[in-house]
Amino acid sequence: MKEPSRESLLREEAGKARTATESLLENLLYHRAPEVLEALLGNPRLGERHLALLLARRDLPREIVARIAQNKEWMKSYPLKLALVKHPRTPRHFALPLLKFLYLFDLMGVATTEGVPMELKRLAEDAILTQREGIALGQRLTLARRGSQRIAAGLLNDSNRRVIETALSNAAMTEHSVAAALLREQAPHDLTEGVAAHPRWANRYFVKVALLRSQHLSLGRFIGILSELPTNDLVDVAADPRVANNLREYVARVVQTRRRRNQTR
Repeated sequence: MKEPSRESLLREEAGKARTATESLLENLLYHRAPEVLEALLGNPRLGERHLALLLARRDLPREIVARIAQNKEWMKSYPLKLALVKHPRTPRHFALPLLKFLYLFDLMGVATTEGVPMELKRLAEDAILTQREGIALGQRLTLARRGSQRIAAGLLNDSNRRVIETALSNAAMTEHSVAAALLREQAPHDLTEGVAAHPRWANRYFVKVALLRSQHLSLGRFIGILSELPTNDLVDVAADPRVANNLREYVARVVQTRRRRNQTR
């Protein structure tokens, strides 16, 4: 007797998928064939819970993800919106419009979920950072502690010292982001103080270079950092208009003193 072809087997499985009852339907959610999954989407017993299980599959075919996203009735569900945004195979033109429906910490989740396209992560971060002034202190602290590198960096200029200190301790924070925050024109006093005393950042080279250009740095710390940097860096500081005139003059004298010492050796 001739064995049934793959095509006939798939047709049989697809037929079962269209009419499957609860127990069989659960098993079919993990079927690998797109044809069977496509048929499953037409099953009237398929509900939100089943769709959520489908979208939890990272290997779900792109065309199946798109079919779910196109169903207006299903897209009334917030959990399904969130699952689609986080799914690595959701087409861009479906995922982007869904961002505006997401709650604050779900946006943070999108920004920190592996597999989410970088463009989508950045838009989620933008959505958070544009509303940060209106976010409650407790929520800002959570964002500073658990948010992505870009979210934490955006909170380095927060008006609250605790938020700044928490962001500085974020595991994803980078030396570049700390230095860049210090160089912003409106960088807060608490940021300079927090960085200058922080065990992780105070002795980083680029951070020290940025600290010298902060208007909030204490004179004692300023002089201390000068002694730790090479002469070429001091020449740059002496010529930088962001540094107060009296400090630039002091740095220029330090440079002259160093050069004289080198000449007499």
